[in-house]
Amino acid sequence: MSQRFARVTPAPLLLAMLGALAAAATLSACSGGKPAQSAGHGDSAAAPDATAWHDPSPHTVRFVSVPGVTVPGPVRIEVLDWGGTGQPLVFVPGLEDTGHIFDDFAPQFTDHFHVLAVSRRGWGASDHPDSGYTIPALASDVHAVLDSLHLSHVDLVGHSIAGQELTWVAATYPGQVDRLVYLDAGFDYHAHPVPRPYPEPPAMTAADSASPAAGLAYARRLSDAPIPEATYRATEKLSPSGRDLGPASPPAFTEAVVRSAEALAPPFGKVHVPVLAIYDWPISAAEFLPWIAATDTSAPHWLAVAQKWHAAQRDEFKAKVPRARIIELRGATHYIFLVRPDTVAHAMRAFLAPPSATAGR
Repeated sequence: MSQRFARVTPAPLLLAMLGALAAAATLSACSGGKPAQSAGHGDSAAAPDATAWHDPSPHTVRFVSVPGVTVPGPVRIEVLDWGGTGQPLVFVPGLEDTGHIFDDFAPQFTDHFHVLAVSRRGWGASDHPDSGYTIPALASDVHAVLDSLHLSHVDLVGHSIAGQELTWVAATYPGQVDRLVYLDAGFDYHAHPVPRPYPEPPAMTAADSASPAAGLAYARRLSDAPIPEATYRATEKLSPSGRDLGPASPPAFTEAVVRSAEALAPPFGKVHVPVLAIYDWPISAAEFLPWIAATDTSAPHWLAVAQKWHAAQRDEFKAKVPRARIIELRGATHYIFLVRPDTVAHAMRAFLAPPSATAGR
């Protein structure tokens, strides 16, 4: 999801490329630190509760306790379960997203897989402890969730910065993972930090924050993707009348994860399972900076910067994971699985199909 990094760094679009320029997060981050709206002005106790909303995605919700890091007691992690039979297929979201980012995409795999998603500590309904926001700790959370649910021989799918967690889980717990799918996620932020700074996105206006529908529309404009409403609602504070009061998670959580990703080289050399990596290849600056018009004189510069960064990441991944299957989608945006769901699903099915299903073709 979009990282609200804009609040703590002059690089608001660190995240456009880094991986989360999605919805709710971008939404609040881009507001430029707008003050929280107080109750009143349509937020009186008598007003209807606009936050009483039902997620239409056909999943159940459970919570799994994982060990604390520097604080006592366990940390509860939200797990979404769409059911299905077969090998576990577990989705991990991008930074500042939750498992709900897959609400519209994940259910289509239940015919051959038991489909689940996790919401990273610090976001959504998962606990928000003050510590544990390093890549190894977050990978340990994924491992602990799988262990608690007695899941082995798992296929892991990660979007954006979740590629870091996938790599560390596969390298650290090699017997637990069978295959990895990187959705615009095969990046090494240590070798190739995200270029900074980027042009600031437009601030959220009073009209944008007036209702969940307006906030979601704003988030979708800034991410250039059909972000599911559930992940927007899970990451924003909403008043009883539905006014957006700002992000539900402190910007320091995002900052810590980004620092960790840039400090540690992912252990690609220890990944010995089959890998599918699907990348976006940006063909316009508007893909990652949707507020820059095609006629803006700075657009060619930012496109060149983005293409150089993506090419370096892709080429390094090819070199360090030489057996990986690589697919590039032109102009699919960072949210490739939301913008090109059929294409991405088809590629995943072909990769994940058991040998017997493709034999003789």
